[in-house]
Amino acid sequence: MKQLAVLLVLWSVANASAADITAATEPAPNPGTVLITGSDRGIGLALAREFESRGWQVIATCRDPEKATDLKSLASEHSTVSIEKLDVSDDVAIDALVTKLKDRPIDALVNNAGVTGGFEAQTLAGLDANEFSRVLRVNSYAPLRVSAAFLKLVAASKQRKIIAISSGYGSLASVEKIASYGYPSAYFYAMSKAALNMAMREFAFEAAHSQVITVLLAPGAVDTDMQRGIRERMSKMGKPISAPVVTPEASAHSMVLVIEQLRVEQNAKFLARDGSEIPW
Repeated sequence: MKQLAVLLVLWSVANASAADITAATEPAPNPGTVLITGSDRGIGLALAREFESRGWQVIATCRDPEKATDLKSLASEHSTVSIEKLDVSDDVAIDALVTKLKDRPIDALVNNAGVTGGFEAQTLAGLDANEFSRVLRVNSYAPLRVSAAFLKLVAASKQRKIIAISSGYGSLASVEKIASYGYPSAYFYAMSKAALNMAMREFAFEAAHSQVITVLLAPGAVDTDMQRGIRERMSKMGKPISAPVVTPEASAHSMVLVIEQLRVEQNAKFLARDGSEIPW
């Protein structure tokens, strides 16, 4: 259900304002090449725009480039942006893209693509095993598979960074706090993000042998059409959501600053968009 898709970009536990980091003095751009999955809309598109504006070479991927109107417009206006077709749930497609890009080091790999799953399929009254498998495949397995496949290309770069876009829903310590803001339960989505966190934390220690820094990064509550839709739905149910939101552009800006400034000691950390740590 579309209303639930907003959960992909909901609540960062630290709930930091984007102003917390954007108000700080920005570092001199250190551009490289970034590959972003799920770049055709929302936070993924905002990330592509932000990286491009800061001088990066952007490889933007999505499942159906022909329908990615806004992304195609960005690429047509900036030669530093290229678009590649990629369904992250397709292992063959992942390996094919690695082969295509085999001579191009990737300074930052951003695993942004994800799904939230149908709302009714992850309520206690309607648990659906097939939907559970789909959500876990895309949100948990796919980022690990993509990261493993591209590890050599990232290790061959100057910056050597891998980022997985997570969510406060993946924090065991924050279940009660998220509910207190009025957000509904989303069992499959929450489980998939917790699994993502564990997978990428394990991966981080192994990838460190190749001098690669890996982090989980939560974008916070972001103002999108989906976010407004679910807030309207919850309000009609008499359960208004009280958490503040930021624009996709503000969230992307904060996250890119964090990515540019990643340090070795942050390897395997779960970070909010301002760079502060989120409890596991």
